[in-house]
Amino acid sequence: MNLFIYIRLSSADKDLKFKTESESISNQRALLRRYIDTHSDLSGCVSEEFVDDGYSGTNADRPAFERMIERVKNGEADIIICKDFSRFFRDYVEIGDYLERIFPFLGVRFISVNDNYDSDNYKGTTSGMEVVMKYIVYSSYSRDLSQKVKTVMQAKHKKGQWVGAYAPYGYKKDPNNKNHLVPDPNTAPIVRRIFNLAQSGTKTSDIALALNKDKILTPSEYFRSLHPDSKRFAGTSEQNCWNTANIKRILKTRLYTGDMVSNTRKWKSIDNPRSEKNDESQWIIVPNCHEAIVTDEEFEKAQTAIRKYNRNENTAPKDYPMRSLITCGVCGRAMLRHPQSKRKYYVCDRSLPNPDTACPVKEKFYEKDIEDVVVRDLREKLRLFVDNQKRLREADKSTLGTETNIRANIDRSEKLLKQKAFERKSTYERYVDELITKDEFLFIKDKLSGEEETLRTGISQLQEKLQVIVAQKNDSTICLADKAEDFLSEQNITNEMLLYFINKVKVYSGNKIEIEYRFKDIFENVLKTK
Repeated sequence: MNLFIYIRLSSADKDLKFKTESESISNQRALLRRYIDTHSDLSGCVSEEFVDDGYSGTNADRPAFERMIERVKNGEADIIICKDFSRFFRDYVEIGDYLERIFPFLGVRFISVNDNYDSDNYKGTTSGMEVVMKYIVYSSYSRDLSQKVKTVMQAKHKKGQWVGAYAPYGYKKDPNNKNHLVPDPNTAPIVRRIFNLAQSGTKTSDIALALNKDKILTPSEYFRSLHPDSKRFAGTSEQNCWNTANIKRILKTRLYTGDMVSNTRKWKSIDNPRSEKNDESQWIIVPNCHEAIVTDEEFEKAQTAIRKYNRNENTAPKDYPMRSLITCGVCGRAMLRHPQSKRKYYVCDRSLPNPDTACPVKEKFYEKDIEDVVVRDLREKLRLFVDNQKRLREADKSTLGTETNIRANIDRSEKLLKQKAFERKSTYERYVDELITKDEFLFIKDKLSGEEETLRTGISQLQEKLQVIVAQKNDSTICLADKAEDFLSEQNITNEMLLYFINKVKVYSGNKIEIEYRFKDIFENVLKTK
């Protein structure tokens, strides 16, 4: 049997002083391993760990959790074990759905050690009021914990204290006070240089080019050199270099004037899982909190320079078919769109300031040409897919029959089965009353048993056919087929349509295009059966 061990530690668990060490990853692991070793029905299982370190339990947006549930749905798990309900989910509605509906349907046993809960003890019944109350308590606790964290952070913000886990580029944490910043002698001069160049009229692209020529580490590269084991910037491309984006980010950071700026974004919560920008009037700005790298006057001059070169950045339309899809096939970064030209085109502008790049520097990739190729290829695949789905539906009708007919046949067979059981009982009573002989009783009994077995086999076969139909109705391919037909009937292609089917469009030198589809496996299977 396969046993999945789930462990979770949220960022709040790690940051709050009053949390006990029992919540740590290592202690959760030790607790669960002890439990498994002391239960003979579990000790022989093949176990696998899924660990989410630094993720909230209020929603399912956790990489290890999502990976585990996907494998559970594929039938790869027999048992799931965790420390307590709150480690698995802090939303009592969600966890109730898993315990009462999803796991029983998939045949998965769920164990919560500290809650003394084992779903095997509740087969055929609900888990009782005690479990429901624990769900509610955990959900309330999560909201209360979130509010406490916010209150502590707001108090620190108003004092002008730095509360981040790591110091921003250009600074480091004061060794005597973790909430105070001091200039980093390695990177503060780089920040100073960037502001000086901007004030002198140097374009952000030229500033990036100068830093790349001098082999200056980017903020993400410098961070990784200091913290090689951190997950932060783990997904950064190996082709990472200085570009207009990270130069502008530094030039727009008011923190370099010595002011502490916080509350720029709304807090994530159960009701609002997305982080959103706050209006500037809601920002908390505390002046002179740490040593400045640039003066207020120098900072304002830099803002003026940025606005000068970005005067047209807000005039371009925000919605167009290929939006957010086109990336450089070499570095993987999104290509820059030039919307002001007569023929709109893309360039790998972020790699342009890097003289050692392997990217297609200065090559123009015209949007209309890319769009035509992408839409044509997608239409061809969707036509094949839709035709294939129609053939499958026709085959299903001829071999399986309709769902209504199958359900009717199952009901009819079950009624006949009950009649046979009644006849068998009646025959036995007639035999006891000596209305029929023993030989007659045995003959009728064998005959009825054979008929019952035939009915049971028929019901089983009908149920299998019904499961196939229901599975096909609920399968993602049905939704995909509907979307495909909508796309094929639409003349005006939108960005939303393309994003449904396509993950990204990779562009290489010589106008070579590679389309990364979201439903790659389905499309490949269709082409094989063409």
